[in-house]
Amino acid sequence: MPDQHLKESAFRIKSAIKHCGFRFPVGQQILVNLRPSHLKKTSRGLELAVAAAYLWETGQLKMPKLDSHFFVYGELSLSGEVLEPEDLSTLEQKDAQVLTGPATTETQAFFQRRVISSLKDLNHPIEIKAQLQEQIPERPLELTEGKFSEHQAKLISILAVGEHSALMAGPAGSGKTTIARSLPGFLREPSIDDFQILRKIHFQYGEKLKWRPVVKPHHSTPMMSMIGGGQVPFAGEISRAHGGVLILDELLEFSQPVQEALREPFEDGKMRIYRNGRLKEFPAQAQILATTNLCPCGDWTPLASKQRSCSYSNIRCRSYSSKLSGPLVDRFEILIFTTQIGELKIKGSDLLLQIQKAQEFSEAAFPGPVNARKTFADLLKDWNPAMQRLAELDENSSQRRKLAVLRLARTFADLDLSAPVKSIHLDQAIVLARDHFTKLKRWD
Repeated sequence: MPDQHLKESAFRIKSAIKHCGFRFPVGQQILVNLRPSHLKKTSRGLELAVAAAYLWETGQLKMPKLDSHFFVYGELSLSGEVLEPEDLSTLEQKDAQVLTGPATTETQAFFQRRVISSLKDLNHPIEIKAQLQEQIPERPLELTEGKFSEHQAKLISILAVGEHSALMAGPAGSGKTTIARSLPGFLREPSIDDFQILRKIHFQYGEKLKWRPVVKPHHSTPMMSMIGGGQVPFAGEISRAHGGVLILDELLEFSQPVQEALREPFEDGKMRIYRNGRLKEFPAQAQILATTNLCPCGDWTPLASKQRSCSYSNIRCRSYSSKLSGPLVDRFEILIFTTQIGELKIKGSDLLLQIQKAQEFSEAAFPGPVNARKTFADLLKDWNPAMQRLAELDENSSQRRKLAVLRLARTFADLDLSAPVKSIHLDQAIVLARDHFTKLKRWD
């Protein structure tokens, strides 16, 4: 099941072999087996592998001693020139030896290269030692420049330390989009191994990643593009945001099928697609930030109704907000009602230092997943009187809301550099993780 590019490789291989003076069979057929046979295949470097296998198998060149860590991977020109494919840098085996061509661009890899410039030099490669420098994430400091209000700084701190999913609702000009766009610059730096995985994922999209990914799909994006699918399954936008941030600006404008389809990957952190009796699984563990207005004019929210007068009737506002999927909203850990921005007096550089201090405290005191990924068992290890109040929450509160309250309370404690979760942290968490959801649901 080769794709069109792989099918055309046969012509390049034949031309390269003839141009370099080797014999090519006449009146015979060469069969190349690409396993496994049931999967659709694409490749940028199988041409050199197939040509080398043919020349070695027919005895035109002596076959070298090969082991399980030896790879042949390169692009061929019609005249037999060999070039290194760009996707070779995604090879993860650090003890590998790779026979390839000269690099076409600056590549970063950790394996031994054996380089040939032409198919004629197949048995006389030049050995190049592995590069020792690692690709280090580059924090986008331009996102941390400028100033923020106290309200914006507080929300960015919560989202950056705990990496919670959040829905921000409020009038235009209240800073929703500013928070969503600035947040990636304040997130913790990924480990080298995690960053290599993210780079490999994004190479498939033709993107060279320098920091954690930020994906902002347009509200007209169809369901299949958002979650993935197809006869030959492909990853969607939520998988492209894996390890980073997925920003859903103007959530109410996304179609109902798209909102409903996001429910499972939102919570599971992975997207499973079944086609022809086979399962394909894509990673989809992203921090999801959504912004929306709650009425046609955009001014109404439960907390801002007294300060801003909405020009539409209550019935019209309810009808507009009914487009918002209730089950999807319930999967957000935080619901934030934004109001007027206020005075911009907190420098982004100072805010970054505060956030990094809290992140370092959290990693040292409670190693493991970030707060947004912690389970009940993780959070209740150090049970204390403040946590006992969790049992006093409204009986109608779901397990999802209780878990969100615990996760957010842990984040407030980290921001205060406090190991135990105190009552004040639980009170703050209850407002954002439970009370605001109740207000929206009851239309208060």
